[in-house]
Amino acid sequence: MLKVKDLTKYYEDERILNRISFKVEKEHKIALVGFNGVGKSTLMKIVAGLEKADKGQIEYNKKTTIGFLPQEPNKYNNKIVIDYLKEYTELQDDDVFRRNIEIMLSGFVLDPEIKNKKIGVLSSGQKTKIFLIAILLKKPNLLLLDEPTNNLDLPALIWLENYLQNYKSAIIVVSHDKKFLDNICNKIYEIDWKERTLEISNGRYSDYLIRRSKEKNRQQIQHDSQREDIERLNKLGKQKQEKAKKGAKYISPDNDKILQGYRRNKSANSLRDSKVIFNRIKRMDKIDAPFNRKDFVIDIEPEDIGDSRDIKISKLVCGYEDFEIGPINLKIKNGERVCILGLNGSGKTTFLKTLTGVLKKKEGKIEIGEGVRFGSLVQEYDLLPDEKTLLEFLLDKTGFEKGKIKTFLEFFGFSEKQFNSKIEVLSPGGKARLLLSYFSIMNINTLVLDEPTNHLDMEAGDALKKALDKFKGTVLVVTHDRFFVEKNMLEKIFLLEEGNLTKLKSFKDYVSKVEKKSKKLIRMLK
Repeated sequence: MLKVKDLTKYYEDERILNRISFKVEKEHKIALVGFNGVGKSTLMKIVAGLEKADKGQIEYNKKTTIGFLPQEPNKYNNKIVIDYLKEYTELQDDDVFRRNIEIMLSGFVLDPEIKNKKIGVLSSGQKTKIFLIAILLKKPNLLLLDEPTNNLDLPALIWLENYLQNYKSAIIVVSHDKKFLDNICNKIYEIDWKERTLEISNGRYSDYLIRRSKEKNRQQIQHDSQREDIERLNKLGKQKQEKAKKGAKYISPDNDKILQGYRRNKSANSLRDSKVIFNRIKRMDKIDAPFNRKDFVIDIEPEDIGDSRDIKISKLVCGYEDFEIGPINLKIKNGERVCILGLNGSGKTTFLKTLTGVLKKKEGKIEIGEGVRFGSLVQEYDLLPDEKTLLEFLLDKTGFEKGKIKTFLEFFGFSEKQFNSKIEVLSPGGKARLLLSYFSIMNINTLVLDEPTNHLDMEAGDALKKALDKFKGTVLVVTHDRFFVEKNMLEKIFLLEEGNLTKLKSFKDYVSKVEKKSKKLIRMLK
């Protein structure tokens, strides 16, 4: 279907991809993984024909058809959704086409009336869903999905996951959602951070992580063992050299020529032995230590101030002129971990912004303990001053001296070169890391997180989980990441639906119900 050979790509003087080679067959469901900035999206664009490689070649089967999310979605703003979708289907039967459209809209949890709207009036999440529907209607035999889950709510994510499990052609997907990758993919292609080469393995993503960890440990043990062996041989070789030097200079006290000759012969033997030892070291296939980037650590120590750090919400109504949620009643005690689920557009972010004071409430009461110190990714992310450098931003926000700020930036994975870069050049994940470093400096005790894993790579996502494991403060999070919910001991889980906030008895039961509905809809497709 597709063969890639020795593909190399540069951006200016920086090598992004280095002699990448792989093939894609019909049965392959590939997870393309690696740290943020390693070149995953670049490789996807090259495969899709949207960018050119500097070296190497790609061979396509004549029957290969590629489906890829549009890179310029705004150019479709004036199109009506139903007309746009018709452009991507090869189905001649209009009744079947409209039936499949209705089923897919339901699967992605979109109002059927959306098909009569212009794409330009849709939210980013709705646009993502429509573009995905268009690609799935086309039924390409090579599907390229670059972070398809970022703007999807949980029911839509599960629908897409179930659809792809039944997809009969090849898929290459980039995603930070571990569950999504685990449930779909049978091959893992990892772009190495250091060498920018491609490493290929088979199986599920979670199995790959275990194998990679074991392989790194094995390589480290072999490297350490060989290093000890080399040190031992070097020491022995130097001893032999020293012995040879002494023997070569030996002069018998009584001018005994036989003894003197014997000692010098032994010296020659020692010299030969030392050469053999050093040659043995040279001939060794050296085992490198496994390359490990400096661990990305998030360490937020909540500050214990004030008498109360509880939050009490009573009969809260919030929203905008044409949108309203509530009344909401909720009490969050200091140290509790609360998760809010809900469809895109249900008002989750509106609620968080009202709670943290970004939006004015319409009715009701919000009582915030005097000791609460919010760290809100919702609020701060929107207010980041793009024109300032990372250093300037933290100097202004904290008032700390420059040396301390540089230490924090380095600790959070920023290079010295980035200290004086403007915030606007950071990736979404880089901006999130910058804010988390600020929260760490300020000893935030109440974290408000809106889809925190959307733009964090696996490494940063794992670091956030470890931080939350240790964090003693309050956590209020909106997320669709099942792995994040399951692994972060979120004690109270609520569903925001039709303006009402309802406590769920079990996250597992909620997911199970959504999955049953998704599978039923998929069986209805033709």
